[in-house]
Amino acid sequence: MIDTHSLSIIFYNLTLLPMIFFSILFFMLALINIFVTGAPKQKFAKLKELPFVSVQIPTYNDPVAARCIRQCMQFEYPKQRYEIIIADDSTNKNTQDTLRKFSEDSPGWIKYIHRNNREGFKPGALKNAMEHSKGEIIVIFDSDWIPQKDFLKKIVRPFSDPNVAIVQTSQGVYNKNKNSITRFAAYLLTVYHTIIMPINNRINCVFFCGTAGAIRRSAFEKVGGWNLNSLTEDSDLSVRLIFAGYRTVYLNFIVPSEVPDTFEGFVKQQMRWCYGNTRVFLDNASKIFFGKGASFRQKLMILFITLSNFAAPVVMLMTVFGFVGWFLGDPTLFTASDLITFAWKLAFTSGFLAVGMLALYKKKILGELPVFLFTSFTIGIILSVANTIAFARAVFNRKLHWFCTPKAKNIKFV
Repeated sequence: MIDTHSLSIIFYNLTLLPMIFFSILFFMLALINIFVTGAPKQKFAKLKELPFVSVQIPTYNDPVAARCIRQCMQFEYPKQRYEIIIADDSTNKNTQDTLRKFSEDSPGWIKYIHRNNREGFKPGALKNAMEHSKGEIIVIFDSDWIPQKDFLKKIVRPFSDPNVAIVQTSQGVYNKNKNSITRFAAYLLTVYHTIIMPINNRINCVFFCGTAGAIRRSAFEKVGGWNLNSLTEDSDLSVRLIFAGYRTVYLNFIVPSEVPDTFEGFVKQQMRWCYGNTRVFLDNASKIFFGKGASFRQKLMILFITLSNFAAPVVMLMTVFGFVGWFLGDPTLFTASDLITFAWKLAFTSGFLAVGMLALYKKKILGELPVFLFTSFTIGIILSVANTIAFARAVFNRKLHWFCTPKAKNIKFV
């Protein structure tokens, strides 16, 4: 009869197999990225005429949106060629009054739209904003973003190619050093924007991130617009645009924003992304595996982005069974063979750490490696438990409620 210790070791070794698989994927991405770095810069034809742009700012009880609006008002772009749409779902009267005043001071140029319900949440607010938007190019900012003056000039340039549907920029983090939560959240974004996005750009598989990006309206409408049933409406839209044959572009210039600075806010945000992306895969599985319109490389990347959260239960189970086996085993001294076994297991399962190190190196912040490792082995493991719950709910189509990430900077605007 197998005892509990032996059983835990068996399960631990079983979880090693998918963990090694995901690790190898990350190693491959790191190697591919190294070669992508040397790729020639993108060249876009000069626009014959500057397109009219509708800048949409969806917000919910976020007075910090006032800062984003002011930044957008300073764009180095002809004032007659863009408008600002404030899609406000706020229930707070003071926030409503603060944001409404922008449209009262600049009627026609700035439009304030308020809904008395939150149907569809953010995608619902954006859908409503489209009815009031004139632009062929739609730019979206979450309320905490701080776009630079030259943002519109840069982001409209790729649309000189009529087949371009998405142009996405890189996310910076201005509150990174507040605590361990913000540091780990920033590291995750650094990995995505420094390692994954350049590869996506090379294979024409850039995902819209829901903010600090632009969409061609005609392409957006052709594929059906926002999916109000999706918790990651940006990923859902991206998959449809990619399969429709459109070109997607990543511009590697940074736009500052903030990340959640509380554990609850961070975990709930990650759970929403995990659930939403998993549902994007499940809702589009037949198209991803058998559909036409996307190349084999694009399909592989879509699979990686939408299914990578399967790693969460693997990490959680491997950690649980590893600790159980360790605690239940007879205490013995480490031998040379034990150290060798530990070393090869660590090497084969450290793909994410390798990608993180590469991202830190490329950002010239390799000195932060100890913090990255510490937060990965603490916050990262705890996060795997939360994302396992979100992943399971997505697989069994159990609803996960929408969560609007609180903005720390709101406190200074109250």
